[in-house]
Order: sequence, then C-alpha cells, then structure tokens
Amino acid sequence: MSGYGEKDSTGTSIVTLGVIAVFSLIFLFYWDVLSLLEKSSVSFHTSFLPDSVILFWHMICFLVSGYAIVYMFRMKTGTMVVLDHESRSEITLHPLGIRKFVTFSSWTLICSVVYFLLATLSSFSLFSGFVLPSWMNTAQVLLFTTALGAGFLTSTVVRHVILPAEVKQKRVHEHQFYFHNQLMHNFTTIFLAFEIILIQPELRPHFAVFGLIIGTLYALFAFPFAYFGGGYYVYSFIDPRLKLAPLFVSGLAGAISAFYLGLWVLSMLVRYNGLVGGVAIIVWLSLIVQFRAEEFEREDETNSLQG
Repeated sequence: MSGYGEKDSTGTSIVTLGVIAVFSLIFLFYWDVLSLLEKSSVSFHTSFLPDSVILFWHMICFLVSGYAIVYMFRMKTGTMVVLDHESRSEITLHPLGIRKFVTFSSWTLICSVVYFLLATLSSFSLFSGFVLPSWMNTAQVLLFTTALGAGFLTSTVVRHVILPAEVKQKRVHEHQFYFHNQLMHNFTTIFLAFEIILIQPELRPHFAVFGLIIGTLYALFAFPFAYFGGGYYVYSFIDPRLKLAPLFVSGLAGAISAFYLGLWVLSMLVRYNGLVGGVAIIVWLSLIVQFRAEEFEREDETNSLQG
C-alpha cells in the first residue's frame, strides 16, 4: 500500500490522539457538558405522539438492533477485507463471533442498542411511575449524540467510499447487504434520525465533543489490536505508520463531530418546524443509505466472476 514514508509516523499519531483526548477533557469540564446532558435529558421524555406509540417505537428499534448483535455472534460466516499489519497489504478474513465487533460500525450499533434500551426503559417509566436514576437519563443523551454522528458518518462512508471501491475493484460484495450489515450501515442511522423527528430532543452543539472522544477511543483500540492482537487494521487509513496517519485519525474524530453539528442544526429546524425539518432529515438519509447493489454493480461482479 502506498502512503508510507521513510519514517514511521506511529509516535506522531499517538501524540495527536493524546492532544485530542486532552482537548476533549478540557472542553468537557470547562463547559460542564455533563450538566448540559442532564438538562437535555428532560426533552427526551416528551413527544407530540402518544406515550404508548413512542414506547412501541423504542421497543421495536431496540429488539431489531439487538437481534442484529445476536445474529452477528451466531453467524457461521464472515467476510472482511483488512490491512495486514506485517505485509502492509490487503487480505480477506472470515471473522466469527466477537471478532466481528472490531469495526467502527459495530461500535455504533452497540451504542444505538444501549441507547434504545435506555429509551425503552424511560418510555416504560412513564406508565409505571418508576423514576429512572439521573445517570441513566444522562447516559441516554450521551449515547444518542455519540451514535448519531457516528451513524451518519458510517452510512456516508459505506455508500460513497466503500461500495464504490468494491465495484471499482470488481470484487463480489454481497455480504455488505446481509441483515447485520444493513442494520449497521443503514437502519441504525435511520432509527436515530427518526428519533429526532419523533422526539424532537433539545440537542446542544457542545455534545459534538463526544464525536472526538469515540473517534479517539476507536483509534486507541485499533492501534494495539493490530500490534498485539488481531494483526490487522479494519480500515487501511487507521494504520498509525502512514505519513498522513495523524491527519487521518484526527479527521475521523473531527468528521463524527462535524456530522453531529449538522444534525444539531437540523434538530433545531425540526423543533421550529417539524415538517420542514423532517423532510430535510429524510432527504439527507436518502443520500447516504443504500439497501442493495445497483444494476451496474451486479454486471461488474458477474463479469469478474466470468473473467
């Protein structure tokens, strides 16, 4: 793979992540973001729809997303094109079980599942009269805002980067449209987007810091995993030895935050005018999700198999 310089950039990459982490912590405490999370949590308990409808919606999202995780564990097959740490070249692996959860999209799915679990409990508490602990309400907002930016980034990258690259290389990639991948790449994003429309939560721009944090955490996981664990990088750009690795890792974290800020703007529009804001979110979704291979993709794959 090109992109490696004469000097290993690992040290610079780690320092970059350290700077981002310190900046994020300073931001968290200076702006008292945890207190803002608690204040915003109140808006997650109301909707223009009946409480019973919202409870049903949350339960469906949780059960479908949760089943995707169970499905991934139970699958006896798996396909993953990764960057081998030693050879610095792409290889195809067939991970099973827990090894399927090394992708960033699986982290996003897990955040979403936990969010909808807490949202279901929150909705149920409105009927039972049981009051949830304040930390659960805070965690609900934290998980939602984290998964929101990560989900929209994941869907965008899959549709506009990964799938076109697969087609260009004429590589069979029907596994990208299996049930669990559909959940990670499409429906997680859709569920979270419709949560904005249905709940109309009060989001704050400060919560963009969680995009920096999850991006940094994933990079800090990916580096030692490749060095001491799996021996590969799920995404080639995450290799800290690349010349532009510091830019790539900071770009990952920054992109998640940028997507969140865009959704924060739309959330304000939804609160001001639900119809206009809802249409804007649906249009954005239509540009980043993809549920099946297009005709030209199938033709390319067929030709590659016949060649």
